[in-house]
Amino acid sequence: MTPTFRIRPRLLAALALALSALAFALSALPMAQAAEDFPRKPITLLVNGGAGSLPDSFARPLADKLRVALGQPVVVDNKPGAGGMVALQTLKSAPADGHTLAIITNAHAVWNPYVFPKLSYDPVADLLPVSPIAVIPMALAVHPKVPANSLEALVQLARKQPGALNYASSSSGSPPHVLFELFKAEADTRIVHIPFKTGTDALTSVVSGDTHIYLAGTSLVEPMVKEGRLRVLAVSPQVKSPTFAGAPTFASKGYKGFEDAVWLGVVTSTGTPPAVVERLNREIGIALQDPAILKAFDAHGSLPWHATPAAFAQRIAADRALWTPILKSLKLDAN
Repeated sequence: MTPTFRIRPRLLAALALALSALAFALSALPMAQAAEDFPRKPITLLVNGGAGSLPDSFARPLADKLRVALGQPVVVDNKPGAGGMVALQTLKSAPADGHTLAIITNAHAVWNPYVFPKLSYDPVADLLPVSPIAVIPMALAVHPKVPANSLEALVQLARKQPGALNYASSSSGSPPHVLFELFKAEADTRIVHIPFKTGTDALTSVVSGDTHIYLAGTSLVEPMVKEGRLRVLAVSPQVKSPTFAGAPTFASKGYKGFEDAVWLGVVTSTGTPPAVVERLNREIGIALQDPAILKAFDAHGSLPWHATPAAFAQRIAADRALWTPILKSLKLDAN
């Protein structure tokens, strides 16, 4: 007669627990190994903007801090144009190992699908959130020859002369483009969009008087405002800089959707090991506490913002839910 073996329930449960722990430990080995080996080579930080642009001004000091923390060169690669598609197509084509990163705004993660009918990347499928880095206050500035000393006066002028005024943007689909179109819709005006390749080009056009209006990051326009070469009519949100002390917020004038509307963050390729993403997030968080970084952000008037990859992903998802109906109603065109 063949003997029958019975395993006691407690022993069976203990065995199952042990096997589960072993399986977890084995599955964690590749992730731990990935984090331990990272980085194995120089890191590329892609920037949708030229040298001296607003994204570039964040990328370079961050790259310096990451270079020291990670022990590898961090190369800033400027790839402006096409609403970020040049930079993000490069990221999409890169190996998913954390050695290629990109600075993005909410335009790239949220708005672009409603601006570009043929987007070369999928914000949901191709961009893996690593960490937010800043909230960017915006300022609506005009050339001094524009006969409007207030937001109300600008709206009245635009209504009296539909299509006579124009505004510059750093590119189609950029925050200056989308937010100004929102302003136009709320103000019920017709102001012509003139897109440029970079924020620096757009700023130059307004300062020279070739275009009339620019809604841009406060740090980009502040030097020109100080020199009297631009006049600020509104900001969002209010910033500490005395340069903008007399400017009202959009919210105070009844315009909604502008407060904390523009942010910057770091993403990498989908498929990058979670341990590598966590390492990058941790080092970015440490960098954002550095006095030199804080001083640079304060000079921008920008607000440092760090969160976990999961929290950053949740913010992006919340922005998609908030902006999708707005963007559909605006019916933006990249041309």
